[in-house]
Amino acid sequence: MNFLTREGRSGHVEGRGGQRALPGSYVVALVGLAVAASVAMPSTASAIPAFARKYGTSCTTCHSIYPRLNPFGEAFRRNGFRFPGADADFVKQEPLALGSEAYKKVFPNAVWPASIPQNLPFAFGVNGTLSLHPMSQSAGADSDGGAPVVFDHIVEEAHLWGGGNLSETVTYFAELTANSAGLSIEHALVLFNDLVGPAHALNLTVGSFVPTLSSFGPHSSYLADGRLTSANMTAIFGGAASVDSSWATLNNSNGFELTGTAEGSLNYSVGINQGTNAFSRAPDNVYGHVGYKIGGVRLDGENGSAVPDAMKPWAETALTIDVYGFHSSSRYGTVLARDNANVAGGALRGQLGSLELDCGMSYESHDNVNAAGLKATSFQQFGELSYVVYPWLVPAVRVENATVSPDGGTSVSDMRIMPGVAALILPNMKLTLVADIEHADGAPPGGWDGVGGMAAGKVKADVQAITLGMAYAY
Repeated sequence: MNFLTREGRSGHVEGRGGQRALPGSYVVALVGLAVAASVAMPSTASAIPAFARKYGTSCTTCHSIYPRLNPFGEAFRRNGFRFPGADADFVKQEPLALGSEAYKKVFPNAVWPASIPQNLPFAFGVNGTLSLHPMSQSAGADSDGGAPVVFDHIVEEAHLWGGGNLSETVTYFAELTANSAGLSIEHALVLFNDLVGPAHALNLTVGSFVPTLSSFGPHSSYLADGRLTSANMTAIFGGAASVDSSWATLNNSNGFELTGTAEGSLNYSVGINQGTNAFSRAPDNVYGHVGYKIGGVRLDGENGSAVPDAMKPWAETALTIDVYGFHSSSRYGTVLARDNANVAGGALRGQLGSLELDCGMSYESHDNVNAAGLKATSFQQFGELSYVVYPWLVPAVRVENATVSPDGGTSVSDMRIMPGVAALILPNMKLTLVADIEHADGAPPGGWDGVGGMAAGKVKADVQAITLGMAYAY
């Protein structure tokens, strides 16, 4: 769950980037809802308020409503958390040098110099949700003991983030999460940027992270935790005990990944990772992605590329096409049975000023999703339509549909319709209100939790929950 705080330039600094003052009546209304929610909407990301302090800029420099990045923020992310151009020119907190620059000239007879921040590069945040169940007989209400209002997750998680530069081309990010289950390292990665060739052409990421399967950050949705959808198939068919022990394309995992951009329009990723419940064996989870952007701000933000109106840093006219593939060999269950999976997917984002349509689909085939050795497939689709009314207010509607088909059995499907609104109370404080309307024609053995659904069987447009949330970090 992260709060993104990426920074930019070209008229995107606070006071110039379109962050308007809220009228007093709106402030009162939003703060009232925030008090009711208390804390936070979940969203994991890969930048933090420490970056805002480093560059002396606002969260809105790189975000519309975080964790959604604007075009400049996406370029900052792709460039390894560095500004387009000469990153050092924009740093406001000067680093502490670890060695002289002259050591570069005598390497390898001296240690290659690096740097660390003079101020501790940490940030802190809390997240949680307040859930309402307007339909007392829904599966969502049943899962919460029939309670119409659920306060259990008002304070759900706390996060300590760290991030910054080790040198001009080496950056890092880490996240420590605390919840009722204890402490866990949710992310920890080092990025080696501009290894060879032109700037941004070849970068290496090492650590624990979500695979790059899109041209955009993994949490590029106004209403959901992630832009793309994925399925925990062994959990859906009862092989894995829980979603946490079931592999999905968007799981965090230890691994290596090569990424890069070319000519400002093409970007790619190729990676290998450990997968889920791995033995002491060579990882054989591999994936790749290619994306292409037509129009709008360059993917790398270079050559003076900028949005047409600095007062609307989110608004561009562009079309971005992504395709990806993934092969996985994961383990699950008490005997650690092996499930081999192949995934193919694609996504499309079209923008016309403040209006955006984001959609995509994926197909998965698995050869062993339960103890009986069942083969199964899934077909998933998503679409999200949004419009930035004000820099602090975005109404949107998101639809997700999943169909799972056991070999030789009957297919079942689940559709979730999520109308909602996202708003900024402050640049680093976000409020959301989202309804979850679900239609299902049945349920697989393990239920729909593996795709985010709650339906226990056949339902017709039940309102499973209305979630009110607020996220903040500092």
